[in-house]
Amino acid sequence: MARPGITFEIVAHAADTLVGRGEKPTISAVRDEIGTGSPNTIHRHLTAWKATQAPAERQTAKLPDELAGALAQEIERQASAARADAEADALDARQTADSLAETGEQLEAEAEELREQIELVTAERDEAERDRHEARQLVAEFREHVKLLEQQRDDARMELAEARNRITTLTEQRDEEHSARLTAERDAKAAESARIDADRAHAVAMAKLEAAQQQADERAQALNNEQQARKADAEGHKQTLAEQRAEWRERLNAAEEQAREARQTAQEATQGRLKAESKAELLAARFDAHSANESDQNGPVGGAKKR
Repeated sequence: MARPGITFEIVAHAADTLVGRGEKPTISAVRDEIGTGSPNTIHRHLTAWKATQAPAERQTAKLPDELAGALAQEIERQASAARADAEADALDARQTADSLAETGEQLEAEAEELREQIELVTAERDEAERDRHEARQLVAEFREHVKLLEQQRDDARMELAEARNRITTLTEQRDEEHSARLTAERDAKAAESARIDADRAHAVAMAKLEAAQQQADERAQALNNEQQARKADAEGHKQTLAEQRAEWRERLNAAEEQAREARQTAQEATQGRLKAESKAELLAARFDAHSANESDQNGPVGGAKKR
């Protein structure tokens, strides 16, 4: 913003004040009195002020009239010549000073304009610096935000990968559970079949055991009635049958226990079934062997009766 100019009235008032204090109104004195102003502007206004001032009256010495007249004429002639030269020099100096003052004012105006431009450029530079600082802060914040987004993206990718892994694991577990369920169902069916076979084998074994017991009772009674002489042998044979009966019962109980375990344990159904069938076959074989032994033992008894 341009500063207010120094007017003629301000310079004239300062010059009058200086003269009133008995001081010479020079450019520096006027500027000090005003407190501001361009020396060129003060020179221009001070020159105009001096042109308005009346010349001071001078006290001259008393001389004889003739000498005073001759001296006055000579002085007037010399003064006229000097005044003409001085006026010419003063006019040249005034013109030069005015030209310099005008040039100075132009330079000061240009300098003021340059100062204003510098202030404007400085303000724009400061604003640009603030904008650049804010831009840097925004860029830094944007970079931090980008880093955060990248971290969130990486975390999301990791979570997605973990979710996919969990899905894969759950799918595998589901398939394994489905396969295990199918296997369990097959094993359960096999166990049920084994239980049925074991029940059947148990029923057959019980029937054979009852038949064997009935036959043993009948044969023991027959032996007791027919041969009192062989009572000790018959008693021993009866004891043997009782022991065998107890053994058969224990084995049948063991077979029943194994059949129950086969029903309870689906995973071991096949092995239990095989064991039950094997034991049932073994029981049947032993029963058949026992029956054959009893037949062999009863053979001589029958022969004795014939004798």
